[in-house]
Amino acid sequence: MENTQTATETAVLECSFFGREAAFHHIGMAVHSIRAISPSSEPTANELEGVSMAFLRLNGITIELLEPLGDSSPILSSLRSGVKLLHVCYEVPELAQAVALCRPAGFHRLGMPKPSPAFGGRRVAWVFSKQFGLFELLER
Repeated sequence: MENTQTATETAVLECSFFGREAAFHHIGMAVHSIRAISPSSEPTANELEGVSMAFLRLNGITIELLEPLGDSSPILSSLRSGVKLLHVCYEVPELAQAVALCRPAGFHRLGMPKPSPAFGGRRVAWVFSKQFGLFELLER
């Protein structure tokens, strides 16, 4: 970890939990209705995850909007409790290596990596840390 700051700024600690080649990809947000937020979006249903999804760019940041797909959707509890930010996604060169690198920082893999229809079949892995929350790792 590396400490960087200027005279008038608070120190920023540089961390690379998922490897130095990991790059921010998007944030995932729970919403009640994708069309209410982005009327021109064409949501895509992901039956395996129980959500409909659409992506939008907000001042250079990609946001994945996630809408519950039915009463058993895993994001319903987040919406009911007012939690909108669900996850942060990083693109990594290799999933197994990224998972191994973040383990010492308290991250645990949730299930096996699997192809994602949202990313053309590229594999994703989900990792969770009590300190940092839920992260999606997208294989480059």
